Amino acid sequence: MNPIVILHGWSDTSESFKPLADWLKARDFTVVPIFLGDYLSMNDELTLHDLGFAFQRALAAKKIRQDPHSFDVIVHSTGGLVVREYLRQVCQGAPQKTPVEHLLMLAPANFGSPLAKLGKSVLGRLLKGWDWDHLGQTGKAILEALELASPYSYQLALDDLFDLRNAIFDPANIRVTVMVGTGAYDNYRKALHENGSDGTVRVSTANLNANLLRVDFSNPANPKHTFVQDNCPKLALAVFDRNHSSIHDPALATQAADWARIVQRALTVPVSGYAAHVADCATVTTRTFASGGSSQMYHQYQHVVFRVHDQFGQPVDDYIVEFYQEEGDPPDRVFAKIHGEILEKVTTYSGDSSYRSFLFDMTDLAKFFDQRPKARVEMSITAAAISSRISYRNPPAGITVFSAKDRKFMRPNEPTLVDVTLYRDPAPEVFKLSPHP
Repeated sequence: MNPIVILHGWSDTSESFKPLADWLKARDFTVVPIFLGDYLSMNDELTLHDLGFAFQRALAAKKIRQDPHSFDVIVHSTGGLVVREYLRQVCQGAPQKTPVEHLLMLAPANFGSPLAKLGKSVLGRLLKGWDWDHLGQTGKAILEALELASPYSYQLALDDLFDLRNAIFDPANIRVTVMVGTGAYDNYRKALHENGSDGTVRVSTANLNANLLRVDFSNPANPKHTFVQDNCPKLALAVFDRNHSSIHDPALATQAADWARIVQRALTVPVSGYAAHVADCATVTTRTFASGGSSQMYHQYQHVVFRVHDQFGQPVDDYIVEFYQEEGDPPDRVFAKIHGEILEKVTTYSGDSSYRSFLFDMTDLAKFFDQRPKARVEMSITAAAISSRISYRNPPAGITVFSAKDRKFMRPNEPTLVDVTLYRDPAPEVFKLSPHP
């Protein structure tokens, strides 16, 4: 069996993971070297690129081999992005060279956290910035990458989930397992709880089973939209009735047998057994959501991130996205239902408003369609003109994204990236040619 490296999350230390290391040592991993990693996460100048590179050096310093399939990793929260950044750097289009064989991700912030902005705020600095090593700092660059709809997490997904040359998470390369909760904290942090999350990350932002939809409005009257094939099969996701901290607690009685089985299997499963492991995780997830009855805490959500740019790749930062039914809905019931109830949150990335995230309650959307078998939801986007001379080719109508008959766009518990190209149009007076007499 491989050595195991355990990585903590933002503002944490390895001390939090000694109980998990002890639990592993008391079981099948008695002869396995276990290393607890510590890295700086609260200094404003440090980036995830820095941490990925520094991880390489730390492994070398402890003489942990980095040959293919030399060690296994357990990560929590931000540690998920640290190890993915490390893998992006060391694999570089050759995923079969991955030093990691098994990767267990406990509540990873793969597509960000709704609390990242709070960490950057004045309140965050007051609560977390009291240390001489990072006085008044909370890890600005790391928190920016952790924001919902960050360009960092968007590009990372393009590189390690959709680049066919870099299929890092193909089971032949890495067997990855994501474990995340849907429970609330039992302390003051309960006030910040968001349904569909573990109090810090959403199930739909932890999940690595991502989707990529490209929409091209070069001809606004006839837009093209295609799903891009991801580079790996279905990946293991197990959802538990635990919160962000208790997801790594081996002493917790809640779903203890399932938790123990999934953890041990995640660190030992061979390629031949991975599909069965994925199915086992899905069964646990189904049981967890069923246990909540009608409670909204157990609703399933879809995290959708829009990136809107022009044909030159430049950001379009002033736009509106609307969801409605074009025909057969004169009272606009669909529009009111989507924008009033099903679309629960819209978040704009602080550093670039061309990136925005939308959180849809897919449990409520499925119920809505069950009651209205002819309903459908179209998406329309309108970008504001920059001036009287520069505008965009806004589509005259929307494209169908959800419908009662065809639910292929509905991906509960999953992140969906939407890449939109709007064409920037200079007015005729911007460039003229006149015949010379």
